Amino acid sequence: MQQAASMFRILLVEALDDEAERQLAAAAHVVRPPGADEDTLCELVRDCDALVVRTHHCVTQRLLEAGRRLCVVGVAGVGTDNVDVAAAQRLGIAVLNTPAAATDAVADLTVALMLQLLRPIPRLTGQYRQGQFRAARVRPHGWELGELTVGIVGMGRIGSRVGRTCAAGFGARVIYNDIVPVGPFDFAAKPVDKATIWADSDIVTLHVPLTEQTRGLVDGAVLSRFRPTAFLVNTARGAVVDTDALAAALGDGRLAGAALDVTDPEPLPPDHPLFACERCILTPHIAARTTRGMRRMCAVVDEVLAYLRERA
Repeated sequence: MQQAASMFRILLVEALDDEAERQLAAAAHVVRPPGADEDTLCELVRDCDALVVRTHHCVTQRLLEAGRRLCVVGVAGVGTDNVDVAAAQRLGIAVLNTPAAATDAVADLTVALMLQLLRPIPRLTGQYRQGQFRAARVRPHGWELGELTVGIVGMGRIGSRVGRTCAAGFGARVIYNDIVPVGPFDFAAKPVDKATIWADSDIVTLHVPLTEQTRGLVDGAVLSRFRPTAFLVNTARGAVVDTDALAAALGDGRLAGAALDVTDPEPLPPDHPLFACERCILTPHIAARTTRGMRRMCAVVDEVLAYLRERA
C-alpha cells in the first residue's frame, strides 16, 4: 500500500520561494526548525523522509545518520559541496540539486563584474556627483573587453556561457582550461594548460566546483604568475582562491584588481583588508539570485517530491 503524500515529512531548513513553499505544503508535512544549529536539525530530522537546504547549510555525516527515515536531501542550488555526499552514498540517501538553475544569472554577473573592473564606474559616478564633471573627462578610463584575453578555468555550463558572451558578444580572445574534454563550441575558444591561463590572460575567471583538487587552486604561487595588469573574477566558490594571498597581491600592486562574489571565509569579517581595497569588488554571494535563478533553484522540491512518490 502506498504512503499517502500528506504523510511525507520534509525538514525545510530555510524558506524557499512562494511557489516552492506552496508545492511542499500541498504535498507533505513541512517541518521548520526554530534554529539551524546542528543539534536542533539532528533532533528534527529523525522522523523526516527528506531534508531540503540551501547551499550554505552544511549537511554533515552526523546529520545524515540522525535521519532514521531520511532517504533524500534536496539542495536548492547548483553545487553539493555543502553536503557530505560520500556519507550520503554509504547510507543510501539520494542527493538532488539543480546544476543548470543559475547558468544565465551567474554568467551575467560574471561579465558585469569584468566590465566594472575594466571601467571604474563607481569612481567616475562619485566624481560627477561631487561636481568634478570636467576633471573626470580629462583622461581615458579603462579598457574595452574586446581588446583583451579572457582565461576561463572550468568550461562547463557557466564557463562556456561566459566564454560565448566574451567571444561572440564582445570579440575578446578566449582561452580556457578544463580537466575533462569539452567542446567543440559555437564560438572561438582555445584550450590551453593552466600555466598559459595564468600567464597570458588579462582577465582570469573561475568556474569550477569546490573539490580537493580545486581548493586553494589560486594561491600565492599562482598569483605571482599573473600579469600585474591582470584581473581575477571568482563567482564559483570562495575556497578556490587563497584569500590572504589575494589580499597581499592586491595590496602590493601585483594584481590590477579582483571581483569576488564568493570568499573564504564567507562572509568576510568587517575589518578584512579586501573591504578597504579600492581595486577589489565584493558582492555577497548573490550571482545566482535573480528572480528566475531563485525559481529554478527552488524547483529542487519537484525532484524531491517525485523521488519520495516513487519510493512510496
